[in-house]
Amino acid sequence: MAKPTGDVLDPAIRSEATSRLIIEIAAAASGELDLDQILAEALDRLRGVMRLTGGSIALVDGDNLVIRAAIGPFAVEALGQRLPRKRGRSWQVVETLEPYRTGDLMRGNDKILGVAASTAVRSWMGVPIVRNGVGIGLVEVDSTEVDAFGPDDEALLASVVSVLAGAVEVAAHHDDELQAAALRDAFIGVISHELRTPVTTIFGLARILRRRGTTLDPETRDQAIVDIEEEADRLTRLIEDLLILSRAEQGHVLVEAEPINLDRLISRIATTERDRHPNRRYVFRAPADLPLAAGETTYVEQVVRNLLSNAAKYSPSTTSIEITLEPGDDEVLVRVLDRGIGVDEETSARAFELFYRTAEASRIAGGAGIGLFVCRQLIEAMGGRAWMAPRAGGGAEVGFSLPTTEMDDVDD
Repeated sequence: MAKPTGDVLDPAIRSEATSRLIIEIAAAASGELDLDQILAEALDRLRGVMRLTGGSIALVDGDNLVIRAAIGPFAVEALGQRLPRKRGRSWQVVETLEPYRTGDLMRGNDKILGVAASTAVRSWMGVPIVRNGVGIGLVEVDSTEVDAFGPDDEALLASVVSVLAGAVEVAAHHDDELQAAALRDAFIGVISHELRTPVTTIFGLARILRRRGTTLDPETRDQAIVDIEEEADRLTRLIEDLLILSRAEQGHVLVEAEPINLDRLISRIATTERDRHPNRRYVFRAPADLPLAAGETTYVEQVVRNLLSNAAKYSPSTTSIEITLEPGDDEVLVRVLDRGIGVDEETSARAFELFYRTAEASRIAGGAGIGLFVCRQLIEAMGGRAWMAPRAGGGAEVGFSLPTTEMDDVDD
């Protein structure tokens, strides 16, 4: 890569170029460019004021730092890389909010990502992008030369980053609005379909019973009534899930914790499911000395019914659905086990995402991909955790935990 000429590095010219650079970054942020374009242009303009070989800008995305823009000979291998939290010098810069500069990576234990970059880069400098006291990313520049950057370069990069932080926040907010709009559109589409199906079934069967009820044979009439009950139950669960979903999006899933005897509660739910689905076998197991759990009964019941409904949808009617309870470390563990289609590693990791459904699950049964998302929201609001895992011998385990409690703990 061509380096800046000696004239550009002259202090007076460099100061003027830096001021122009900051104005250009601010102007880019106020235009119609998307976030990645703003970051890429900011990096590209740094070439004119710093003796760098390459550089990148990474932003925090959950527990990862994701490289969103990169320049230089190592840009291709850098772009899109995800660095897990707590790993590497980059995360240290973001979390401590302190710049870091080294004149020779070979002298210390520092390593840089990328096969080519790790052996070629010598100098490295990173400056955090900070907004409202929180590290939201970093800008890093590097060079194949030793001691390429000094205190003046660090101050210059800090000035650029201070402007860039506002641009990142504005652009990210714009991205969030676009994603929210797309999510609303998808939500309306999914829900309109999911609501239409049970309503249409209930309406159609009710008309048949009204017009031809006296002429239908008893078995057909009874099956129509069962189908109406099941679709009404499905509609009720969907409405309950939508209410929780709306609260979760607004951050208003509130829980008034109370001591719950999960043995008694879940045993009753299992009995109800047996009565409702006599052709399905439910096996319930719980130890006699199970401690009380802290939570809200209505929410626990909603979660358990969702999990049992999922297990029934994706497993043969000839197999059993097992519900087991056991004590853990300051928690009670609830597991729903089936012998259905099973899950792989990706499904286990993504099962509780909103609208997530595998192709096989969609082929076997209808659904909106809302139930498990709602389950996790409720469980976490009650201080528990949720998981999904493959079951040994085939099928799936979907479980959750709730913290244990004593009567006085909840009262206090």
